[in-house]
Amino acid sequence: MNVSESVITNQFAISTFGEYFLPSVNRNTFEKIDSKTAFKKRFKETIFQEDSLHIIVGLDSGLLANYVLESPVPMGSKYIFVELDPVLALLNVEIDAEKQKQIQILTFDQFQSEMESGDNDLYLIKEQYVIHHSFASTMGIIEEYSSLINLVDKQLSFRAVERKSHFEQKIFLIQQLKNLAENQYPAALLNGKFTGKTCIIIGGGPSLDEHFDWIVDNYHQLFVITVSRMASRLSNAGIPAHIIVSVDPQDFSFEVNRDMMALTHESLFINSHHVNHRLISQWLGKSLYLGSKLPWADEDTNNIPTVGPTVTNSAVRVAIELGFKDILLTGADFCYSSDGVSHANGAVEANAGSNNSRIGEWVETYAGNIAETIVQLIYAGQALTEDALNYPHANIINLSENAAKLDGVHHQKVESIKLQSAGISPKQLLELVPDGATEKSVHLNKMMTEVNQAIQDLEQIKALANKAIELNEQARGLEIQSKKSQLVVSKIDKIESQLKDKYSALSQVIKFYGYYEFSKFLTTQESETWSVEHMQNMTHRYYEAFHTLAIELLGYLNQAANNLTMRQWELAETAPITQLVDHWRASDQPGRVHNVSQLRSQLNLAFNTDDACLQQIANEYQVQLTSMEHPYFSLKKTNMSLHNTFAKIIDLYKSKNHTGLSQLINSVEPMVDGDGLAQRLYYLAQSYLAILSDDNHAALSHLQQIAPENRTEVELKQILILALKVHNIELAESTLEAIIHYSDEYLPQYAHVLTLQGKNQQALNTYLDYLDKYPTDISVLLKMGVFLAEMGQIEGARSSFNQVLTIDPENLTAANYLLQLQA
Repeated sequence: MNVSESVITNQFAISTFGEYFLPSVNRNTFEKIDSKTAFKKRFKETIFQEDSLHIIVGLDSGLLANYVLESPVPMGSKYIFVELDPVLALLNVEIDAEKQKQIQILTFDQFQSEMESGDNDLYLIKEQYVIHHSFASTMGIIEEYSSLINLVDKQLSFRAVERKSHFEQKIFLIQQLKNLAENQYPAALLNGKFTGKTCIIIGGGPSLDEHFDWIVDNYHQLFVITVSRMASRLSNAGIPAHIIVSVDPQDFSFEVNRDMMALTHESLFINSHHVNHRLISQWLGKSLYLGSKLPWADEDTNNIPTVGPTVTNSAVRVAIELGFKDILLTGADFCYSSDGVSHANGAVEANAGSNNSRIGEWVETYAGNIAETIVQLIYAGQALTEDALNYPHANIINLSENAAKLDGVHHQKVESIKLQSAGISPKQLLELVPDGATEKSVHLNKMMTEVNQAIQDLEQIKALANKAIELNEQARGLEIQSKKSQLVVSKIDKIESQLKDKYSALSQVIKFYGYYEFSKFLTTQESETWSVEHMQNMTHRYYEAFHTLAIELLGYLNQAANNLTMRQWELAETAPITQLVDHWRASDQPGRVHNVSQLRSQLNLAFNTDDACLQQIANEYQVQLTSMEHPYFSLKKTNMSLHNTFAKIIDLYKSKNHTGLSQLINSVEPMVDGDGLAQRLYYLAQSYLAILSDDNHAALSHLQQIAPENRTEVELKQILILALKVHNIELAESTLEAIIHYSDEYLPQYAHVLTLQGKNQQALNTYLDYLDKYPTDISVLLKMGVFLAEMGQIEGARSSFNQVLTIDPENLTAANYLLQLQA
């Protein structure tokens, strides 16, 4: 056996608990504890979580599959086991017919096909999937498992990002409707105002720290556009941004960006039409919106669009449309820093450090190095390249040599930058934008009219879709060529014409909103092969989607109408305080109390801020601004987790990634004292890095620094390999004495090393112990035969070679050895 390889053998063992398992896969995992107890301890209740797609890497000799199969399938959940091909070939796990839709056992290739089928997309879109690792997959003995973990993780990550980009329309539109009251003036008001000038876009990436002092020194010549998470840092340094940009619709966007809420009188807020409502509804300053105010109207066709996938992409487009010629980027890295950090100082993500378990992608920087990144940033970089190529008059310059290298975006050092000042301060910029107070009532009335009309039209669409469903059902019982059938089809066609003509705009909104539902009736079949039944089924699904989505959208439009009513009440001569406070609380907008106070003051309307209800809701808003309870603020704990660090180490080692290993070593180092797992992984990574540098002595030295009680089979095996490479036979022998307790596969190697040490009787006993358990192992029988021949025990050698020929009569090696013995 080559000691650097672990062989998966078709040799089952029976534990003391009567359970069959593969020792070559699971070692002695189930010798001291039964599998059910082991799995309960490892997975707890997570593996039985409802409404989840459970991806499980490895079957643990089939025992983990049995553990899941013997339990009821949780409501709304599915299980997909992914196993190595050679292991799966040795197992036979039967799945009851009633569970075959919920539980699958697949190879990785089959898993890829399953993911591409789209059957699991909803789990990915809603982020309701969990990856579980079997015992065998994380032991590190079979390195293919580490690769499998990496492949599964990347497949899910790419698929989830891709699917979410197609299906996130719902959250965009929901937020757009919630923002109707606040999206009053379009960002196009500023189009072309700064032609030929220079601006700087400040992202949240780590390179911002490289240029922060330069920004401070040159602030009065700069027009500053910042992503929202960095606005507070700029303000605290006395250099408030001209424009703050935010686009994310997700609810936790408020927690990420809440520090900007104190900057309402310093900067202009430019928000996407679908920014999270908690930000824009509680913003006290001036704002302009990107994209379309109304999802069904085309009045904003000339507005600056919301582009993605990141806020930096939108900020660049804003700069282009405002006319800037030179657009400087800092903190727009599209990758992590040289020490693996994803964000600039001051961000929660920066304080959290690098992620020790996430296996990312690697890209080239302008400096010619490689840097880690995630798929979302790769897509963002591609989108920026597209904008740069589509708008060649805009000179997009990344100030950091450590940013990901992008086509269309070039790097330039700050020393060579020539600034063309826009000659305007943030305060002067704010003066260009209407405050909206005097026109607020008119805006609200207009939006209310639009929403009420949309509600009426959606009711009609719902009725038409329902009628089409009824007609389609009638058609099923008719001959396709009959006059009755043709009359029914004609009526359905008229309904479709109404949807396309009279209700064209709202029909498009429904299709945009319900992309996922409409995709269900798409087919890969060619239209000429469609049967009548197939066409009728497609027609049913099509109008069923219209009907269902119309009902869904009606719910959100009624909410929008209610929200607009409340905004109108905020401007009433006598504001109904109790109803307003209840609405703000239910909408998670407690900060509205300050907006209303400011608005009513501007309009000379009375408002008693001493009211107990108002003071209470104001306190609730203060809690939102200061509380650290949100999971977002626990990111450091997530990043420090070492649950998948071993797989990351193996991935970096196999790809010969010196940079990645060095980053990981630096990240784990502070955790080494008092943490046995951290110590083990730290020195293992050090060892692999030394191996990549062809320094086997250093690699061995690193491994020997791991406390003996923290060493697992992985480290012992690596010590053994290195000991043999540097010809330290005594260390190899002592290591083998320890490692044979994990697996019998090391016994032949142990016998060989004992022979080298002249311990022939002990070597013979070791060979015999192994062959007593595995009497048909031809390679070991041959080795023992050679060993006996060298010891002068000719009869014993003949017996070994003859035993090989009994098992394999065509074995030429054994026959040749026998001929040599006769000579």
